[in-house]
Amino acid sequence: MKIARYSYQGAIAFGIVDEDELVVLASDPMFTGFDTTGDRVALADVKLLAPVIPRSKIVAVMSDQEFVLRPNTVVVGPGDVIVLPAASDRVEIDGQLAIIIGKIAKNVSAAGALSRVFGYTVATVVTAADLASATRAGAFDTFLPLGPVIETEFDEAATALRGLINDEEFQAVSLADDDRTTEETVSALVAFASSVFTLLPGDVILAGPMDTPADIVDGDTVSITIAGIGALVNPVVRPD
Repeated sequence: MKIARYSYQGAIAFGIVDEDELVVLASDPMFTGFDTTGDRVALADVKLLAPVIPRSKIVAVMSDQEFVLRPNTVVVGPGDVIVLPAASDRVEIDGQLAIIIGKIAKNVSAAGALSRVFGYTVATVVTAADLASATRAGAFDTFLPLGPVIETEFDEAATALRGLINDEEFQAVSLADDDRTTEETVSALVAFASSVFTLLPGDVILAGPMDTPADIVDGDTVSITIAGIGALVNPVVRPD
């Protein structure tokens, strides 16, 4: 099931994607379930937003048992601008799978970890590659586009990730063949993170770098697609 967070007629709402329409939900399904209002809206008539705004934290996996936290102010949605900061002359991107936590998790086992996951979405992980501090390098506003939707029944064994900059491919990964995105690895990531701090509903875990980053510059258009979830497209701007 695909869940969208969107803006329509000045209001923010949630809906279940049904072909070219959204079945309008009564509220945020992560907290209130999947009750519907009975209304439908056309996908073409709404603006898709970041499907989740983390209420607590974003856990960016760097390597085995190494991670940094990103603030929730890095998150933007489909079509939003990635702003290149004045503090960096070299900014790079990496398409990743994002894991969305749906239930409180503390010291959970790997066997029970997936029961705490609400779903999955596409992440464009942006990093100021020339800054020494990993925390600062990933903390700039707009440095984590998420979207276009959350897939609650994602099957990583049947899909692939593809990254484009201006229609030129820089990234092509079979998630079934990548040990960072298997069900076992996702379970282990959630379990490990929950052993360090309490994971709250809406928290995001970035599954880890795909080792194929690419530099971006002013005027680029970035597209990251995960089959079964969708395409996340964002323009890149360096302010004058």
